[in-house]
Formats: sequence, structure tokens, C-alpha cells
Amino acid sequence: MASVGIFKRRKEETEERVEKKVEEKTLLEELCKGNNELYNVLSRTLLLNPEMTKQAGEIDARVERAQEYEKNKDYVKARIEYQVAGELALLEGKMAQVQKLFKKAAEIDPTYSNRNIFEYFAKKENAEKAIVAAQEYYRHMVKPAQRE
Repeated sequence: MASVGIFKRRKEETEERVEKKVEEKTLLEELCKGNNELYNVLSRTLLLNPEMTKQAGEIDARVERAQEYEKNKDYVKARIEYQVAGELALLEGKMAQVQKLFKKAAEIDPTYSNRNIFEYFAKKENAEKAIVAAQEYYRHMVKPAQRE
């Protein structure tokens, strides 16, 4: 009969751990402050490993590749290049480029199912919120040795 008590106690401990995990929020959720649309957009546009992605002149190089793909009528690849360039602009906090590049990504591939994510940046107030949250997110995510 003592063994039944052990299983019951383990079940209660497991339930407590699950409850604690449910209460914890991710950094991105905290930064979005309950704005589900902003969270959805940023969860799909923030770079997971920005220090490996970013290189000098990368935005311009991506735009040039996108334009080449566009000339060759390869609109899916063009959209991807514009999207990555927009994500890099978001990393750098460049408002005008963020809006321009995501708008272009939305226009170039109208059949893309997540096009609404790019269109979110069209409104200035949305883009401003996204940049503020993204900059704070990246500030927390960059390793201390890389901040110097």
C-alpha cells in the first residue's frame, strides 16, 4: 500500500511543474504585452541567430538577388530574398527599409499564405511597435561578449 502513495505524490509533483510552466512567459511574449498579432508577426520574422546571419552589406546584397530573381520571374525566390532583407532591416532597426522590403515581399508573391505577416509592417504604428520589441528582443539575445 505504501507504493500507491509514492505514485500519487509523483502525480501531484508533475501537475505542479506543469502549472509553473504554463505561468512562465517567453521573452517575446513579455515584450509583446498581450498583443497577439504583434507576437505572431515577430515570431515569424525575428532571426533566431542574428550574429551568424548579419554581415556588412547583407541587406543590399539580398535586395540585388531578389531583383535578379524578379527579372527571371522566379517570384518565390524573390519573395524569400526580400523577406530575409526585411528581417535584417528589422534587426538593424531601419524603419523605412523594414516597411519597403516587407511590402515588396508581400507584393511579389501574392499567393504566399503568410502574406498578412508582411502586410502588418505597412502601417507605420505597427512597424514602430515591431521594431521596438525586436530591438529589445535582440538586446536580450545577444551574448555579453558580443555587445562590446
